[in-house]
Parts: sequence; C-alpha cells; structure tokens
Amino acid sequence: MKKILLLLLSVLLITNLCGCSPILNSIVEQDTVRTLKSWQFHHDESTSDYSVFFAFFNKNDKAIASDATVKIRIVDEAGNELYKATRKITKNDFGNYTSVIQGDQYLARIRIPESAIAEGVSTSGTVYLKIYKANTFEFDEVNCQAYSCLPVKTATVVVEKLPFEIVLKDYSGKTESKIVIEEVTYTFNKGILSGLEISLAGTKTYGKESSYDMFGYKLYDSQGYMVKSGSVSLSRLGKGDKFKGETINFYDAVPGEAYTIKFTSD
Repeated sequence: MKKILLLLLSVLLITNLCGCSPILNSIVEQDTVRTLKSWQFHHDESTSDYSVFFAFFNKNDKAIASDATVKIRIVDEAGNELYKATRKITKNDFGNYTSVIQGDQYLARIRIPESAIAEGVSTSGTVYLKIYKANTFEFDEVNCQAYSCLPVKTATVVVEKLPFEIVLKDYSGKTESKIVIEEVTYTFNKGILSGLEISLAGTKTYGKESSYDMFGYKLYDSQGYMVKSGSVSLSRLGKGDKFKGETINFYDAVPGEAYTIKFTSD
C-alpha cells in the first residue's frame, strides 16, 4: 500500500512540474528583449535638459521594460565630441509618452542636463547609442540626429585699439571731420541662423554738421582672412555730438571664432 501511495505522489509531482514548465518558459520569452526601436533625441528648454528615448520589444513585438546599459556619445557636425557617458537604466526609467507624429509609445528615457554637454561649433550633430545587458542582449550602435539644439561657443569680436580716431577728408585732401570710436560691443545669436551684431559708440570731435559722415570697416577671422567689409554712415552730427547704437550685422559668424574689426576712412 505504501509503495502504491509513493508511486501516485511521484506521478502527481512530475505532472505538476511538467505543467508549470511551459508557462515559465512563456513568461521568460515574453519578457526577453528582442528588438530596439524608436531611438530619439529631444531638447526641452523649459526644463533645461535633453532626453534620449528608445523602446524595447519582445518576440511578440510588444513594448517591454528591462534593465540595460547605455553608452551615449554626442558629436557636432564638425566632429567635436560634446558628451560621452555610460548610463544605467532600470524598469523605473520606462513610461508612456505621446507625440503628434509617433502617437502613444512606451519608452525608456535618459535625461542629460544642458550643463553636461560641452559647447561646440554647430547647433546640429549626431547622437550615438550602444545599448546592451550583460549576457542577455546587445545591439549594434545606432544613431539619430540632434537638430539645431546643441550648445555652441560664442563668437567674439575685438578691436586692436580703443579709442580709435578716424580722420575723414574731402576731395582736396583737407580734413573734413574726425570721428572717435570709443566703444565696440557685440551680441552673438546662437540660434539656427547664428550671427553677430556689432554696435558702435563714439563722438564726432571735429568738423561742421553735415548730412552724413561715412567711414569703412573690415572684419577678419582668426586666420587673418577678411570675411566682411562695408561702411557706416552717421547722420547730421556736429562737433561734440555723441552717437551709439550704430550696428554692423554679420550673419555668417562661426561659433567659437575670434574676429577682429578694423576701421578705415575709406
């Protein structure tokens, strides 16, 4: 009788284990990452940070969460590496996100503070991602575009000498007026259309009031190449009159470049 009872218990135990096995395998398969999709890069000015997004899918093409290691590199269009880091993510880093183009998505999100990304020379570049989990899965490096959102260096403008006197002469070579440039300031637009706005201030120290006083300028880059030239007209200034706010715009300014401005009487 005992032998029969032990035999029945053995059969029952084997039956239960065999019955559980396919269910456990099914759960493991469903939770295994098979595909990487929807990698993206976004800049949020309101929170002063950047976000890397991507999605994991199982064999049934269902979005799932998983721990992983993510190697991130951000390079600007000139090839300068602005950011490099290895980040760990957990299932807590996944959530539901909605966009007009993509609709609802279940994505991992890695946030990068603006201050962590170095300034480059182009607002656009490429974000590289290498994503893996040791002994579980590993994907080839993928990349996406960072469009018009990367931090760039400021272009600068220097004057060799201030104050700088410009002597303007008439057709006979006689001194007609003198203009002294006392201050040169500038602002650099770091947006899509990067550019310099150079502002001049000074005084007319000699000469009668005339309809206009005109002098020239030349702008050079750090290699000594002239990149822009033109003229500035000052309207109806008399001796002792001060002026400010006269501007020179240079729309092809390169981020990080150091420019020198020179004034001429031509």
